[in-house]
Amino acid sequence: MKALSAKEKWSYGLGALGQNLIYGLVTTFLMVFYTDEFGINAAIVGTLFLIARIWDAVLDPVVAVFIDRVNTRWGKFKPFVLIGGVIVALLTVMCFYAPDFSMPMKIAYIYVTYMLWNTAYSLFDVPYWSIAPTLTNDPAERTKIIAFPKILGAVGIIIASGAVSPLVKALGGNDDANGYLWTAIIFALICVLLIMLMFRNTHERLVGTRAEHESLKASVNVVIRNKPLLIVTLASFFATTPLVLKNTMAIYFMKYNAGDEDKLPLFLLSAMLLMLVAMGITPKIAAKRGKKTTFIIGGMIGIVANLVLFFIQPENTAALFTVNAISMFGLGFILVLITSMQADTIEYAEWKTGKRSESIVTSVGTFNAKLCSAIAGAIAGYGLSLSGYVADQDQTDTVLTGIHVMMSILPAIGLLLCVLCISFYQLTEHRYAEMMVSLNARKKGS
Repeated sequence: MKALSAKEKWSYGLGALGQNLIYGLVTTFLMVFYTDEFGINAAIVGTLFLIARIWDAVLDPVVAVFIDRVNTRWGKFKPFVLIGGVIVALLTVMCFYAPDFSMPMKIAYIYVTYMLWNTAYSLFDVPYWSIAPTLTNDPAERTKIIAFPKILGAVGIIIASGAVSPLVKALGGNDDANGYLWTAIIFALICVLLIMLMFRNTHERLVGTRAEHESLKASVNVVIRNKPLLIVTLASFFATTPLVLKNTMAIYFMKYNAGDEDKLPLFLLSAMLLMLVAMGITPKIAAKRGKKTTFIIGGMIGIVANLVLFFIQPENTAALFTVNAISMFGLGFILVLITSMQADTIEYAEWKTGKRSESIVTSVGTFNAKLCSAIAGAIAGYGLSLSGYVADQDQTDTVLTGIHVMMSILPAIGLLLCVLCISFYQLTEHRYAEMMVSLNARKKGS
């Protein structure tokens, strides 16, 4: 199949940049906005994150089945990305609005707005990543293409990580809550503009026909019979949960453990930049070493770095920033390869079952990502509450140790389990090539 133009690759990738501006803002700063600006108890916030993100995860397969039954003149997936992106942008602004309500009304407000945000995000996220497998069925080209949204998505996270705190101070003056609101408005507008660009310049090619549309029960059967997908999904769970947990805890770690909240942008930026480097070199390394081996290398780097991070004194800025960045460097390999390997399992499902269900297979990945976010948010909220966290106060040694463990030891354990899972993955490049020969021969004979 003909390689995609640079314009199309960049346009598709810029959609992820816009998406991750919003995602980075919400996953990194919404908890601290709720606890420190809106005055909500951390355990209540943790419960909200758990409920909302599990709801979001469960919704993904339902959205996928619905999308699989729809075709439009603009494509199967792109219209949903556009509509969902606009709704998510609006709800992001509402999430960072802090009305002067009583505490029960505040709790009701954050539950309604955040539940709606997660519902809309499913409508946005599932079709966006469902587009990737429709662009090409060449595994090497697919890894290159997926590197664009992963790298540019990381740029979106970098921008959110580095720009939010300064923007909050600059736009809010002495009112951080107002600063968060204006920051959310700016990010929402940028997100919508970039999604519109993606919609205009990206073209779906390999899309299942209406004859391939199946019931939810049949779709679940496709997933259950897809062993490589299940392995990648489980490995992804143990890799992504630590990433979300680290991002959530970073602001607490810098504010209370390191005692210098102003260094948060640089702390996050240094880590994301090194992760970006890893993402950029992943396609070349994977082409030489194979996806599975490259994945394991990234996991081992992350395990060692996170273990070392626990023994570093937070006041040792140089060592702290360096080791944390190395831990994210390892994750950079994994994040690109998860999506690429997941896309490869679409052809495996077609070979195994005769059904090509891009949105169903993709929804498994997005379901997993939302579940990771739910678990990480709950761990953060309950961990803070159980350790005795009190917002904007000097924290006890128990609280500080708990924050440090959630930044280092728990991510190391997660990555160890991730590596163990991926060691069972058997859909290697050689096996994939053999499978495609068989699949193409079957299509020609039919």
